[in-house]
Amino acid sequence: MKKIIILSAIIFSAMFVKAQAVDLTKLLQDINGGNVAFSTTNEQGTTINTYADVSWGDGFGVNNRAFIQALRNVVLPITLQKFNAKKDADAVNVTWATTMERNAQHFEILRSTDGKKFERITTVGAKGNSNELVNYSFRDTKPANGTNYYQLKSVDRDGTFTTSIIVAVQFDLNKTDIVVIANSANQSIKVNVYSPTTKVASFSVSDVSGKVLFNAKNISLQKGNNVLEYTLNAPPQLLIALLASANEKNAYKFYY
Repeated sequence: MKKIIILSAIIFSAMFVKAQAVDLTKLLQDINGGNVAFSTTNEQGTTINTYADVSWGDGFGVNNRAFIQALRNVVLPITLQKFNAKKDADAVNVTWATTMERNAQHFEILRSTDGKKFERITTVGAKGNSNELVNYSFRDTKPANGTNYYQLKSVDRDGTFTTSIIVAVQFDLNKTDIVVIANSANQSIKVNVYSPTTKVASFSVSDVSGKVLFNAKNISLQKGNNVLEYTLNAPPQLLIALLASANEKNAYKFYY
């Protein structure tokens, strides 16, 4: 009865508050705590903030704060710090991290090809209870050709759940793709190459002026994922890797 009276008072008071648009992202931040920032990373490695830091409250005054305070009494299973999906050769690496877990049971990775209908592709156990940063990862080795949409579902032990933002990864299984992982301290580079067919290619590394620093010819690439490792004697700088075959060229910029 007490809750009904309080709710009625809030609704009655809200009738005298000037009408204004509700900022849903700020409302979510109010529920989870003030100054909470969520971000993701695109395929180029650029961090994208899904919304900026805001102070507690979204402009509705004390009436809104009373409502938010009531919502805060509900303990959410996790606080999600990040959720990312990045293409890696013929797979997609899905990573996420939590800064708080309360009776969390597991995570479900959901995938969609249209951004609307999602299906579970795997389940990952949660730590359960934690106040520290916990990192998780899953490698999707069977992405669909085209755009893959990913969403994280966090399930509590009592069956309640929350879902994350949706991230997208463009995947073209008909094109060659390369990723260079450099280690200047060890003077080495590792090249992950996805090839849609078996073929022979050459690989070279040049500086921004066009000077060739490394060149390898007659490389046999198998259909699927290939890993190439080379020694590269060069000072730290921006470099350009080029993988070339009879009918295709793929360039990749990296800092050594």
